[in-house]
Amino acid sequence: MSQSTTDFTVRDLNRQLAKVLEACDRLGLIRIRSRKGTTYELRPEPPPTEGPKAEYPDFAARRRALKMPMMTKAQSEQLDKLIAGE
Repeated sequence: MSQSTTDFTVRDLNRQLAKVLEACDRLGLIRIRSRKGTTYELRPEPPPTEGPKAEYPDFAARRRALKMPMMTKAQSEQLDKLIAGE
């Protein structure tokens, strides 16, 4: 199973980065040649996947279970000032 590739130069990479990266995304693999003749391969990495939000504690549920009232806006502002050291 061969993958089609496109060759670019370091100059292309420097002057036409968007074109090179678009080709890399489209083809999955490109080669970049330096003036010395060295060839580099560039492949896109898959985007990172976000974990489900269920991993994070549900603080609102915890507050409700403890029957704690919600903070008022004034209390929230006062807490922000305390945290900021004001």
